[in-house]
Amino acid sequence: ALGGRPFVDRYVFRVVPEETTLMVELLTGGIDVYIGTPANQAQRVIDDPSLDLLAFPSRTYALIVWNSRKPQLADQRVRRALTMSINRAEFVEAFLHGYGTVAHSGIPPFHWAFSEDPTSQLSYDPAGAASLFEAAGWTDRDGDGVRENADGLPLSFSILYNAGSQQRQDIAEFVQAQLAGVGVEVEPVMLEFGTMIDRMTQAGDRPFEAGVLGWSTDYRVDDTGLFHSQGIDEPFAFSGTHNAELDAILEQLRITVSREDAAPLWTEYQRIINQEQPFTYFFYPQRINGVSKRIKNVEMDARGEWVNLRRWYIDPAGR
Repeated sequence: ALGGRPFVDRYVFRVVPEETTLMVELLTGGIDVYIGTPANQAQRVIDDPSLDLLAFPSRTYALIVWNSRKPQLADQRVRRALTMSINRAEFVEAFLHGYGTVAHSGIPPFHWAFSEDPTSQLSYDPAGAASLFEAAGWTDRDGDGVRENADGLPLSFSILYNAGSQQRQDIAEFVQAQLAGVGVEVEPVMLEFGTMIDRMTQAGDRPFEAGVLGWSTDYRVDDTGLFHSQGIDEPFAFSGTHNAELDAILEQLRITVSREDAAPLWTEYQRIINQEQPFTYFFYPQRINGVSKRIKNVEMDARGEWVNLRRWYIDPAGR
């Protein structure tokens, strides 16, 4: 009933915390599968004739949370301008070696509800971003290179990232450099993960302005906990989003069963998120794994690495 006996008697899962050691183990046959191969090691796998590189879409994504409770980030035009000022495609190419795609919402590009509509996406456009900043009242009034509003408040804030994540540090520093070019002052701040999450999930105004996070979406997408205004003080309401139109769409989506009926709702949802910009959705990385060619019939996809583990086998000659 469960599909029959697996082809292999057992598999051994080894915990090796150091990436260089893992690569050496794969290259020398000490391990057969290297889960989560870093993008900067992918070419070594490709170049070895005894190995295969398996890459597939991920349900996880990187994002920057904007706390709209703060005066610098309260205007959706400012949040849209911030996203338009960041060359996310350049980051994917430079830091992920092309193993990823720019994100525009919490719906992965491979998901049936993903919208190709241009109104659901923001592209890199510093000139357009400058116009939005100006329209929202943020200009460099004193010539110091940082925009201010009419009250003299500078468009300056800190962006949190957690210790131990080089990728999130890279994102924070990349954003700092990119936004400096459009008159926005950003200070990356590293915190211990628990301390950072405590700040971002406190009820009330929450003592943070922006933060780099990773998130994972399920196959049944439901962002009610992130964005519905009734839960604005709940832990995952990081951005403090309050949008009646968005509330109504989220409520409809929860009770709409048919994909045919839900599809236009999802398109509208992504259009509203694009306008609201509670987050800058940064990228969806590809999952990359190095696999020895002696392991046969290996399949991996967005469901995970072990989706058909019971069908893996080794030819007698390779044992």
